[in-house]
Amino acid sequence: MPVAARAERPKSDPDDASLDWADVPAAVVCAFCGRPECAGCMALDERTNASGVVAIVPWERPGLGWVTRLWATARLATLSHRELFASLPEGPLRAPFEFALLSELVAALGVAFGVLGALALVPEFATTAVHDPVVRQVLVRVVGCGVPGLTALMIVLHTMHGALVDRAARLAGSKKRGRGLRFGLYACGWDLVTLPIGLIVVVATEGFATARRAAGLAVSIPSQATRAYLTGVHALDPERARKAAARANAETGLGALGLLLAIGLALAVALH
Repeated sequence: MPVAARAERPKSDPDDASLDWADVPAAVVCAFCGRPECAGCMALDERTNASGVVAIVPWERPGLGWVTRLWATARLATLSHRELFASLPEGPLRAPFEFALLSELVAALGVAFGVLGALALVPEFATTAVHDPVVRQVLVRVVGCGVPGLTALMIVLHTMHGALVDRAARLAGSKKRGRGLRFGLYACGWDLVTLPIGLIVVVATEGFATARRAAGLAVSIPSQATRAYLTGVHALDPERARKAAARANAETGLGALGLLLAIGLALAVALH
């Protein structure tokens, strides 16, 4: 590959294999009926991307198994986040909610098994857990409450972030109809790929180099994906997108802190 071509390749590689699952027609089509000859039966400019081209998220494509669609979408949202979120199509919330629920549930289970596996390496703890029914009961309760609790918490935080991104876009001057809730729900794919189970799958299927890149994105991806969404869907210029993304991320951080404090207070009251 020529040096110039390599220099122009973005960090989120558009040649990513997951993009094969993203159905993006080459020609402009109606976002509602899908016919290329239609003049636009439901406000074409509001239901498509800034380019006027309809994109279909892999999770929403029919004819594929749910495991294939789940992993393809989560991988695309993580390793090719700019391409996915800059062209995120409008649509109902049921499909992305189901995707978020499955992604966060699998991610939470991975965290739980990882913690239990680490504790099992401690001889004293393993022996106690085997012979002490009280300890076993505590572990079962922690996993039984912790996994669904963590799943729900992460979905709420991602959804909050998506709503705040749309709010920041409007304050920055966007006139476009936002898709922030869909953005937030599909962003749950980040957790599936960058937490233990996802990283193990990436290592097994693509090697340590790709897994290392995925793990490194765990910190930077919220800002990068948010800016891509703001420039692609809300058509903000890069500077306004950067400021809007910073505002939304800061407000999400404050909201998350407040939510965690409220949960902690509720647990303290319940225990007493």
